[in-house]
This record gives sequence, structure tokens and C-alpha cells, in this order.
Amino acid sequence: MELPEGWDWTSFEELAEMIPNALKAGPFGSALKKSFYVPNGYKIYGQEQVINEDPHFGNYYIDETRYEELKSCAVKPGDILISLVGTIGKVLILPEGIEPGIINPRLVKLSLDRILVNNEYVKKYLESPSVRDYLSKLSHGGTMDILNLSILKTLKISLPPLNEQKRIVAAIEALRERSQKARSALSAIPELCDKFRQSVLAAAFRGDLTADWREQNPDVESASTLLERIRKEKIAALSNYKEPELTYEEDLPELPHTWTWAVPEALSAYESNAICAGPFGTIFKAKDFRDEGIPIIFLRHIAPGKYLTHKPGFMDVNKWEELFKPYSIWGGELLITKLGEPPGACAIYPENIGPAMVTPDVIKMSANRNGAESLYLMHYFNSEFSKKITFGVAYGVTRLRMNLSIFRSLPVPLAPLEEQREVCKVIQKFFQIADYVEQQHLNIENQLNQLDRSILAKAFRGELVEQDPNDEPASVLLERIRLDREQQMQGKIKKPGKKKRTGD
Repeated sequence: MELPEGWDWTSFEELAEMIPNALKAGPFGSALKKSFYVPNGYKIYGQEQVINEDPHFGNYYIDETRYEELKSCAVKPGDILISLVGTIGKVLILPEGIEPGIINPRLVKLSLDRILVNNEYVKKYLESPSVRDYLSKLSHGGTMDILNLSILKTLKISLPPLNEQKRIVAAIEALRERSQKARSALSAIPELCDKFRQSVLAAAFRGDLTADWREQNPDVESASTLLERIRKEKIAALSNYKEPELTYEEDLPELPHTWTWAVPEALSAYESNAICAGPFGTIFKAKDFRDEGIPIIFLRHIAPGKYLTHKPGFMDVNKWEELFKPYSIWGGELLITKLGEPPGACAIYPENIGPAMVTPDVIKMSANRNGAESLYLMHYFNSEFSKKITFGVAYGVTRLRMNLSIFRSLPVPLAPLEEQREVCKVIQKFFQIADYVEQQHLNIENQLNQLDRSILAKAFRGELVEQDPNDEPASVLLERIRLDREQQMQGKIKKPGKKKRTGD
């Protein structure tokens, strides 16, 4: 890449060589073992400080004897700490007032002459996406990326005149401040969208969203008539069926005259295991898990309104055939979490993707489609009102839990079947608006990220600020560094003297 007039290429090794131990990694091997740590003394700076961007973070120390042995790895205010492991290239400049100490093997310290080079310019160069990507590609390691110090030593940096370095840093900071203000304003959007969705659900299950629809459809079968009919059908299908009473001590809000309160047990399918959780006890064993087979639905796979497939788990097919078919789902069932803050997050298992089975922490419910739409129930279970009820009746000290008997008897505001479908349509229409706003939010965030990358790329190509012909060129600065280094080296070479003769 061709550089602007007054700029020059150099390496980090060249910038650092005029200061002893200016570019150095922390001590490896037995030089710094945990057995050397003491409660107080000289601080050990590691990745914790760099990742948290806080030099005061952490409290590992060594004593004075160990510090003197490792003094070549000591740090001072103004030093740049660079991560060599994991978060490759993450950078921290140590401020004034830090505790004296050394770096650990996961860091490199870079000491620069601030009269010649601006630390913030170097830091921003290291943090630029192109440099971070370059260093990550050259890093190696099995489970964790590790950057070799020799790569960092030979890393090229485009160096402008010192005054221009300062102008570039000021320009980047000003533009980042504007970008951050935009991000802060945008950060409120996801929460506002969630509140909007909850307002929609609250209105939906008060009957507000379909008030006009009810006026236009006065002759639909009422929910109470519908509920009585499916109760009779369920009693006929299950001779031992007994519907539980509502589990809620507070007064329930008034519903539209064609609606009624019901419970999940009354709205479930006619099978005896229409509502159940996964298997408890010794039959559910981790040794039967496989890399493929019948999917196992864990808590992590359920979010409000979303069935998630990350970190899949699978059950041995033969074990599933033998023991776990009663806990299976086939498509269209509701999945409800038994644990959470509060529990009760609900999703629908997709159709046509094959069977799966639930774990003990997940409830599955097959809805009676003659009485309740699964989508209607899912939206209700994810509403704030349902969460409030679940929070009130769940139990547990460290983590709230909902058992099957509690779930079976939760109050559900039941609309006529046709109106349930209309409620879902209106909810979907409003949710699409929120989804669109969230997508636009993500698009703008991506544009801001691209803008930040573009700003840094322009900065280190010399296109962000104007060049000043009065600035001392970087080539002159680098030549001064080379001369200073040569003079230092010459000063270290002692002239040979005459040997004294014995007896003189």
C-alpha cells in the first residue's frame, strides 16, 4: 500500500528497540508459578485487566524477591499491554498511578518513547479490524488461539508524523463519540419492541384487539359452550378424567361475555399423556446420549415463541423405542419450561421435522384442536399476565420451578375458537411491525460497525485528516530512533585496555 508523503513503514520491533525490554512477553514455565503468589506485593497483570479494560482488576501478587528476578517483565504507566492468547490483539494502555508489577505469559508489554510515537495511535492501529484479522489468522493453537511474539515483532505499522498521529487519534475519538451516541440511542429499541409485544398480548387477552370482530360475528359459539362440549368429549374418552380447579387465589379480570376462564388440562388432547414432562429417575441416562438419533429437547431449546436448535442432543434410537416414546412430540405440540425467572416460556415444536423427546425440565402439551389453537395458547403463556401468575404459584428457593399439577390448573382466558384464530392473526400483524423495527435496528448497527471499520481503515491509509507540510516526516523520526539505538549500542562496547604486568 502506498503511503502519503511524510509517512513511512516500520515494525514494532524497530519502534521498541531503543528501550531495553521494550517488547517482551511475560515469563514462561517455572519462573511464574501459582505457588509463588502472595496476598500482597507486586501485581501480576494478565488478560483480566486487558479484557476488562481496567488495570485495577484482579488481585494476584508476587513478593519483592520474585519481582527482582522477573524485572525485565515489569510494567510502568504508558506501557501498552497486548493479549497473546484467546482474544488476540486486545490492547490496554496502563495509566498513571498503577501498582508496580509484571505481566504474565499471556501478555506482551510494549514500551514506546512517547516523544517520538503516540501510544494511542499505536493502540488504535492494533485494534483496527484489518490488523486484528491479520493477527488472528497467524495465531495457532488447539482449543485456544495463541499469537507468537515473533509475529508481533515483525508486524508492520504505517507511521505518520507525530503531530499527525495526534490529529488522527483526536479525529477517531470524535467520530467514535458520535457513533457511540447513535448506538446508545439505538440500544433502547429492542426493549421498546419487547414492551410493544407485551402490550399487544395484554390487549389481545383482554379481548380488546378483537372487539370489532365480536360485533361483526355475534352468532359464534361461546367459549363456555365450547368448553362444556370438549369436557364431555374428554370424559367419554378418558373414564378417570377429573378436571383440576384453577390455581390462582387472586380475582381474575373480567373477560368479554363470549369468553370464559379455562385450564390447560381441559384444553389438552384426549390422550392420557397429552400433558407430561420428560422422564425422571434412572432411566434417563447421559450414557444413552448420541451424536445423532432422536432429538432431546432441553431448557436451552425453548425461548418465548421460538424453538431453538443450538447445542443439540440426541437419544439412542433403540432406547427411545424401548422407554421414551410416551415423552415424545411429533409436531405442533406446545413446549413449556418448568424452570426459569419465571418459568413458563413457551414455544411450538415445528411440524414435519420428525419426532423428539422432552427432558424432565420441559412440559409438553398437545392441545385439543377442537377447543384451543396451539398458537393462541403459546401467545398467552408468553404474556406478562401468564408470567405473573406463574411467578406467584411457582416454588423454589434458588430457582423457581413449576410442576405439572400447577401447570394443569393455570387460568387461561378462553375465547371462542374462531375468535382465537382472529386473535392470532392480529397479534401476528403487530408482531411483524416489531420484527421489522428490530431488523432495521440490526441493519443500522451493522452499518455503524462498517462505518467504524471504514474510519480506522481511512485513518491508517492517511485519508482521515489533512497532512501538514510543516510536520516532521516519519522517516526523520525513524532515522533518529536508529541513530539513538546505534549510539546506545556503541556506548555498551568497551575499548580494550592494556594489561598490567605483574610486579608493576
